[in-house]
Amino acid sequence: MMDDILEEENRQSAEPTSSTFIKIGEVNTISRARALRIVTDDVIIGIDGEIYKDGIIELKALLEECDEDLGVAITIWRAGTIFNVIAYGPLGATLEIASAEDAEAIGKDVSDYRFPKRDELIIFEVLRNLTRKCEIIDTTPSQTASIMPAVWLAQNRLFEPLLAILSIYAITFVVHWALFLVAYVVLGLYFRRGSLMMLRSFIVYKEYQMWMVIAARDIKEVQEVCRRIDPKTQFRNSLVGDPVVEQPPIKKRRRSSIPGM
Repeated sequence: MMDDILEEENRQSAEPTSSTFIKIGEVNTISRARALRIVTDDVIIGIDGEIYKDGIIELKALLEECDEDLGVAITIWRAGTIFNVIAYGPLGATLEIASAEDAEAIGKDVSDYRFPKRDELIIFEVLRNLTRKCEIIDTTPSQTASIMPAVWLAQNRLFEPLLAILSIYAITFVVHWALFLVAYVVLGLYFRRGSLMMLRSFIVYKEYQMWMVIAARDIKEVQEVCRRIDPKTQFRNSLVGDPVVEQPPIKKRRRSSIPGM
């Protein structure tokens, strides 16, 4: 009997209530929340791998005191989709208690969701164009970019700067092998610092815009989140199948009102 009572108490304590979750209200124009593409009505349901059950004041204090290098993993619920972001300080948005209706819907969605720890997550940027084609950038510093810039450029299909790099290598090698080594080292240092900015700039140049910033375990998880938010999202190397295609409505043939026709 006592075991049944304890089991019931544990079950009730694990169930989310309306005071468990924090909803995003107004997002400031210049803020971390806007940079992370957090929007109004998003709900914070987890912090650093655990379901969040504290209040607004505690959340603000946690974000203000977080490690500026590691940041805080925040689990977001958006209309049935769960994803994560990394915040390195206060969000810059008004916060409010989520409604009981939201808490009930969230409770169903988190029942089989495993909240990730901060060290499991990689930050990805998702850029999208007007036709809903997406490019996903892994923001982890690339060793290939600093050691073999030409290979990194080829992998990311940045052919214009690749041509420029190969030209520099060829010219400096013809002039003197020592000059080639100096150029190779200098370019490696540049790419170590600026490869992410270069990749982002070339994608924006192709008329893509920043759409989502997602902290995930791998690129497949990113695609799954994007596809749930927008079923028509397309990926160059899709790991989640083809997007939903709406079939045009079938037009019914009008019957002629003339007898015999």
